Amino acid sequence: MSNDSSAKRQKTVIGLLVALILVLGFFALNRNSAVQNLEEEKAILVSELEEYKRDLIGQVAANDSMNSYIIAETARLNAAIEEITNLKNASQSELAKYRSQVNDLRKMVARLTSQVDSVNKAYAVLGEAKAQVDAQLGSEQAKNAELNAQNSNLSSKVATALKLQLSALEATAVRVSSKGVEKPTTTAAKANRVKACFTVAQNAIAESSKRTLYMRINTPDGRVLPSQSEERSMKVGNETIYFSAKTEIVYEGKQVQSCAAFDLNSTLKPGTYTVEVFSDNAKIGTSTLVLN
Repeated sequence: MSNDSSAKRQKTVIGLLVALILVLGFFALNRNSAVQNLEEEKAILVSELEEYKRDLIGQVAANDSMNSYIIAETARLNAAIEEITNLKNASQSELAKYRSQVNDLRKMVARLTSQVDSVNKAYAVLGEAKAQVDAQLGSEQAKNAELNAQNSNLSSKVATALKLQLSALEATAVRVSSKGVEKPTTTAAKANRVKACFTVAQNAIAESSKRTLYMRINTPDGRVLPSQSEERSMKVGNETIYFSAKTEIVYEGKQVQSCAAFDLNSTLKPGTYTVEVFSDNAKIGTSTLVLN
């Protein structure tokens, strides 16, 4: 009887132990399954966040302010990825919270992508408009440069046309007698005056006014016979040069004949002399004189 009772108790204990082992095994299996599910969920969330981050980094905005915003949001994604990766023993409610955060980040990335795309399109339109404006501006600048060149050329031609022009110029050496009678000579030793007689051509657009014409005598050895008056120099362009004599005319657009004379105080040397006439700071005629 005693042995039967002992056997029954042993069976009961063994049964309880088996049941306990089964229960513990069930809980361990569920625990392993929960851990596996947690790791899978973490991997999914991290994968999604990495994808969102790639999409975000792929958006290159057309201005620095948008790029700064993209960098800030990328930092938020990196923080979320690190937090989920380091998550241990999370409950289903915690996983649900992180899933909600990931969904919010997904919406943020989609919204930001749309904004960046709109900005880039707007800048593309502005870029095309700017290119058209630059092209038009370049064309107008080219036209203006051409007009300026034409105006400059026209102004130069007008300035030239306004100047006096000689239609005839003759240089001669003369011997002036004691009675004031002039007699042309080709002998250097006999000459005591050099004259330049000229005809100023008709010019309908030249200003009617009193004009001064200058004669400049260049000797065979390269010297200039200087004027004997106090005024001896004139301006030609940016250069100041000596003249030999001057005369004044009243010009009213019609032909005018006049002469300029230089009286010698020494004997001329034989050779070829160059006689130049100037008006309005420019040379308007040249002639040569050969003396024996």
